[in-house]
Amino acid sequence: MKSTLILTALLVLAAAPLRAAVLETEPHTFPVTAKHRVHIEFPVGELRILPSDESHVRFDLKVRCRGSAGERCEELANRLVLESHDEGGTLHLKLDKYPKWHNKGLTVIGELHVPRALALRVEMGVGELAIEGLEGDLDVDLGVGDADIRMARARASHVSVEAGVGEAAIRGGGTSTASRGFIGSHAMWSGGTGRSSVRLHVGVGEAAVRLD
Repeated sequence: MKSTLILTALLVLAAAPLRAAVLETEPHTFPVTAKHRVHIEFPVGELRILPSDESHVRFDLKVRCRGSAGERCEELANRLVLESHDEGGTLHLKLDKYPKWHNKGLTVIGELHVPRALALRVEMGVGELAIEGLEGDLDVDLGVGDADIRMARARASHVSVEAGVGEAAIRGGGTSTASRGFIGSHAMWSGGTGRSSVRLHVGVGEAAVRLD
């Protein structure tokens, strides 16, 4: 199923050098069971993923436009399409139709709320990714940018962090390992008493898992 993202103006700053427009969607919700997995594909922007105690997944989206993009913000934002389908116990979400041309000054900001115990797969192209407080398995690929995952050490069994170019780090919870290389950095932690397996890969950028 494809869902058109209807965006409404939140704020317009009139000062010419700082002119910006921010648009947001109505929240999109998707029912899930305790055995579901969630898979999200997010092209470019800022994505934050938070835990929820609800029986559904919720996705909120904002689009921020600055400079010349501010004049065409609604036009650019309305090209975005959220594709969703539930198959084989996996909820698939994909943000599609991101404008590849004339998108300077356009930033897509997503916030995904996931029942904390569900397994999650993230595929992201470019940007900033933050994941906090989830307790299921995590499998994350980010092409270019910075990724930061925070979870309770008591919930984790194994953590693997890789960066093609940049730093890979595991911090906190009585352990701290980091590796930086021009080609290939890798940090690992195992032996935890929890049940969650965490794999994080960043092609170019910073990759970090924090065990609280």
